[in-house]
Amino acid sequence: MNSNTKDYCPDCRQITNHKCLFTIRKCSDYDDDFYWEQNYETIQCLGCENIQFRKRFSDESMYRYREDGKEESYSESKYYPKNINNHIVFENIYELPRKLRIVYEETLEALKNNCYLLAGVGLRAVIEAICLDRNIIGRNLEIQINNLVRNKLITEKDGNRLHSVRFLGNDSVHEMDVPKEKKLRIALDITEHLIKNLYLIDIHANQHLDTIISEYEDFKNLVLRKFNAPSINSGDEKNIREILKKDFRRIETNCRMNFINQLLNETQNNLITTISVGKYENKEQYFAKN
Repeated sequence: MNSNTKDYCPDCRQITNHKCLFTIRKCSDYDDDFYWEQNYETIQCLGCENIQFRKRFSDESMYRYREDGKEESYSESKYYPKNINNHIVFENIYELPRKLRIVYEETLEALKNNCYLLAGVGLRAVIEAICLDRNIIGRNLEIQINNLVRNKLITEKDGNRLHSVRFLGNDSVHEMDVPKEKKLRIALDITEHLIKNLYLIDIHANQHLDTIISEYEDFKNLVLRKFNAPSINSGDEKNIREILKKDFRRIETNCRMNFINQLLNETQNNLITTISVGKYENKEQYFAKN
């Protein structure tokens, strides 16, 4: 048998050429009435060089007809670690709240192992975990989803999509109705869209884009980091506009005075020791690097 085969590569997310690095073959005895063969193989993608394990089985009854009408033998393959075809795992999944991440990862494992009933229940549980993390109240999931919309965490259209996931999960948990794989993949897309919008996209944005700062701790950390720059000498006095420069625009307008007053109060009470209170001039409070 040719050692090069075409298999699905989870890294390339498509069918690619693979080579067999190692194999162990087991088969029935030649004098047995029924012949079968099983191969345990380590295979490597010839594109990205990803390595996975393949278990391939065939027996004398496994024949099918080709388009030209001729009969051919075939084998069935299972791959490890198992994966969801054409699915991209979140790169920063460990940034998610722990309880939400556990429910989400276990739901993915159910999908990988074709446990579609459990996957349907799991997708519903992911929405419940998000509501729990965001302190969304309601006596049932229907009300909680509506409150997500009411609290402007999601749009009304997103809420309607989540209700469809709720229906699928309810049918799985209450009616033992096993959902089709296609329905689960659509429900997974809806659920992952929610996770990305509520959690992960802000992490990416904060790392790479100039985002609005509306929390005092974020403001304070930015100011102290700017004061720590080598270009600022000990004793230099600067107001907030001077120290933040272009980043001053990031501070939410309604929060600026309150943030400056909090920074002043913490500095005066020695809760912050790397800077000290400077002059007050032209209605601007100055701070000095210690």
